[in-house]
Amino acid sequence: MAFCNPRVRTGFALPAVLTVTGVVMIIFLAAITALASLQAEAASARNRVRFLQRALTAETDLAYLLATEPFRPRSLMVGAARNVDDIVAPAMSAPTASGLPEADIWLDGRPYLMDLDGPLLVSLQDAAGLVNLARTPAEVHARVAQRAGLSATQAQSVLARYLDYTDPDDLRGVNGAERGEYGAAGGPANRPLLRPAEWLSILGVRQAVDARRWAEVRPMLIDEPSMVAINVNTAPSAALQLMFGISAAQAESAIRRRETTPFLSLEEFLQAVGSTYPEALERTYTYPGGRIVYEIRDGRSAWTYRGMIVLTPGALAQPLWIKQTELLEAPRRAAADTTNATRLPYAPD
Repeated sequence: MAFCNPRVRTGFALPAVLTVTGVVMIIFLAAITALASLQAEAASARNRVRFLQRALTAETDLAYLLATEPFRPRSLMVGAARNVDDIVAPAMSAPTASGLPEADIWLDGRPYLMDLDGPLLVSLQDAAGLVNLARTPAEVHARVAQRAGLSATQAQSVLARYLDYTDPDDLRGVNGAERGEYGAAGGPANRPLLRPAEWLSILGVRQAVDARRWAEVRPMLIDEPSMVAINVNTAPSAALQLMFGISAAQAESAIRRRETTPFLSLEEFLQAVGSTYPEALERTYTYPGGRIVYEIRDGRSAWTYRGMIVLTPGALAQPLWIKQTELLEAPRRAAADTTNATRLPYAPD
């Protein structure tokens, strides 16, 4: 006579099957996610290699352009007559012409289009038109700090901490900071900044800056202890505001004026904008300084390549050199928009 075992639980198999199925599905989804991530990384790596190859070619063309074409107060004049040393000052010898059609390439950071196996957005910025942290007086340094989001009180101490960070000794200046104040952060580098972004490593700066405002200030900065020139004919609006404490309207007015007639002296510029400058006037203020910051952006991906070309025409063994190169990718930023960019009027042989 058959009977039912009371210990057997009917319906037990379905939950077990569902549990196993759920675990398998989770593993499957995790594998798909990992595969998608690997594919994205592989695509980024391919874009990086392709872009870097094109960017280095563009960098070579730009270096040749800067080393061979004559400088003017606001630009390079492609195809124009040139002197032996046209970067520092006109020579006494008669200039020679290249025979090419003349065209301006502005050194104020405006975008140009280059086509090297695809579109590239290129900008050239005379470093003398930027705020040189290594040479700025206290008022300018404070304005930079406040524009980056620091309070007025914090901004007053940044210059002293910058000087302690970059000088070669461990002697603490007034309101400065040396190794003891940094604690676990390690301490100052005791050398010039390798690039402007290192300014954030100064004690208390990284914690105080506003990320969005810093992103706006960062392109206006350089750190070049050996460069004394300032060029008001190539400075962007924001750099003019920081250097001279003028308004955006005053800066834009000066830019409109120099588009037609470049400023020939600092006094002429100061009179035009109604401002002063808290330093002696023996420095060069209206001509490129022999250092050009360049940025190359990809028209196909979010990769960007930056650097600085330094011209040293007096050094026969090394007439130019390239430094501070950076390769960056901004995943949330689209590829460079080259729609309205002017084509670079230069094609080296």
